[in-house]
Amino acid sequence: MPEVGVDSLLVYGFTAMIAHLLMSLGQTLFHRYLGHSRLGGRFFKNHIQFHHVHYSGDHVVSTYYLDNGDNNTLFFLMPVALVVGLSYLFLRLDLFVVQLAVMSLSFCGHYCLDNQYHVAGSWLGRFSWFRRKQQLHFIHHRNGNCNFAVIDFFWDWLLGTYRSVEPGRGFGTPIAAPPSQP
Repeated sequence: MPEVGVDSLLVYGFTAMIAHLLMSLGQTLFHRYLGHSRLGGRFFKNHIQFHHVHYSGDHVVSTYYLDNGDNNTLFFLMPVALVVGLSYLFLRLDLFVVQLAVMSLSFCGHYCLDNQYHVAGSWLGRFSWFRRKQQLHFIHHRNGNCNFAVIDFFWDWLLGTYRSVEPGRGFGTPIAAPPSQP
């Protein structure tokens, strides 16, 4: 087995970073151009006619995540499978494994965070980074033309679709940090 040096760790880190950023960009673009456009067909219908109907206005959280069973995962994973398949032809096996692992974790992270944004009293509500991203996501649910990202909102800034949190504006049922236990 080859020795893993600093150079290898940097290459693995760079590969992991690029893999996550590609997944994050893909999620943002799919959400914007397929989830909010009739061009998205069934993806659009699933997203707008269920998710945005149940989580809109000041009703952006529920006691548990509402899901109608029409999962959009397959629509997203088809082009991802194409990218992964092509990268298999060009990457060394160890870098391919890093890419595949990070893309899988990134996808799961996007899915889980989007669900947790909509759960009242989410266990993640104790973290300020989560509450900040949650507020940005709630702006998206009130104004469907902005903040399409789920994790990396800098994509919205680059695409010109970012809208910041207005000071003093309420965001539905607040998700406060749980009380500290003695």
